[in-house]
Amino acid sequence: MTVGEVMTKDQTRPAPESVEEPEPPRRSRRPIAIAVGIVVLMALVGAGAVIGPPLWRSIMAPRSDRLAFPGVVEAQEIRLGSKVGGRVSEVHVREGDRIAPGSPLVTLEVPELEAQRAQWQAKGKADLAALEKARNGPRREEIAAAAAAVAAASARNDRIKKGFREEEIREARNDWLSAEADLKLAEENLGRYDALFRKNSTTKSQVDAAQADLDRARGRASAVRAHFDLVTRGNRPEEIAEAAALLDQARANLDLLKAGTRAEDIAAMEAQVEQTRARLREVDANLAEAVVRSPGRALVDVISVRKGDLVAPGQAVVRILSADDLWVKVFIPETELGRVVVGQPAEVTIDSHPGARFEGRVVQIAHESEFTPRNIQSLDERRHQVFAAKVRVTEPDGIFKSGMAAEVYLLASSDQPPARSEGNR
Repeated sequence: MTVGEVMTKDQTRPAPESVEEPEPPRRSRRPIAIAVGIVVLMALVGAGAVIGPPLWRSIMAPRSDRLAFPGVVEAQEIRLGSKVGGRVSEVHVREGDRIAPGSPLVTLEVPELEAQRAQWQAKGKADLAALEKARNGPRREEIAAAAAAVAAASARNDRIKKGFREEEIREARNDWLSAEADLKLAEENLGRYDALFRKNSTTKSQVDAAQADLDRARGRASAVRAHFDLVTRGNRPEEIAEAAALLDQARANLDLLKAGTRAEDIAAMEAQVEQTRARLREVDANLAEAVVRSPGRALVDVISVRKGDLVAPGQAVVRILSADDLWVKVFIPETELGRVVVGQPAEVTIDSHPGARFEGRVVQIAHESEFTPRNIQSLDERRHQVFAAKVRVTEPDGIFKSGMAAEVYLLASSDQPPARSEGNR
């Protein structure tokens, strides 16, 4: 049968009667929801491949009450030196030694300070002796001597006021009369020798000797007359005033000794003693600086001087790592920051002691975030900003070393961040 014949038969075939087609059954929506879920799941899987497994686990995994952060052990570094300079006389430790609090590390020679200390000690003894003397006041012997001086001055004053005694006056009068008699006799002898010389009955030398005797008699008579006038008139007013002043001075000196040392003088001497003691304490403090000591338990890291080296004031001579100030530094993602608080207990593990857990506590959380930590320690590959935190541990037997890797486990303080108060909104 040809194609044309077929076409002719189809065209001549009678048209079928119109029959109502049945309504197709309604499809269920459940397969559509399943398909959409599969697509979303595939999208999440693809996103996980792009953003990385850690963040994928952070998104997909449920939040746990236990947080884990990798970190590094750090220790407080201390540079020790002396406030005074000097020459190194002894180095007591070696690098790597473990030292106890107060252990001597380096000793410096300071002969100048030792000499100053001896000087201030001697001055302190002298000042203390002077203070004791001032507090005790004058001795009884000194007061007795001052009283005797008053008595002597009083007697002299009375003698000056009364003048010469009657016996002295009579003696002066008799001396004057005797001198006058000698003068009269000398005049008469000279007259006789002069008359004999005119008669050529004596020599010129005898006349001259008589003249000399007369002159001596006149001088003695004049001196005796002056002394007589002195004893009869008494002492001059100036001498009387001087005697009275000396008496007043002696009395004042006695009163001064009886009154003792003034309170102001004692206070000044006490201040001098305290000043000397303070200078001595200053020298002792500088002498203590001659020995560099450890402030606590530590590990000697670097010794920068040797015996004989000259050290300047303030120069660091030893670097130590504190054994009592160890911590693990970790980085906390911002998404977990609300679950960590200062004072939160922690457990720390290190690779060198597998299975051992050491107790610790969060002591600090940084107030500023970091986007790329220096040691790259955050768990979300640094795609989120993180905050540095310190977890302090108690070191057992020196197990922890600075720079050692560690794992920190924290029990979350809360599943939700704390609610903000009205004042913080």
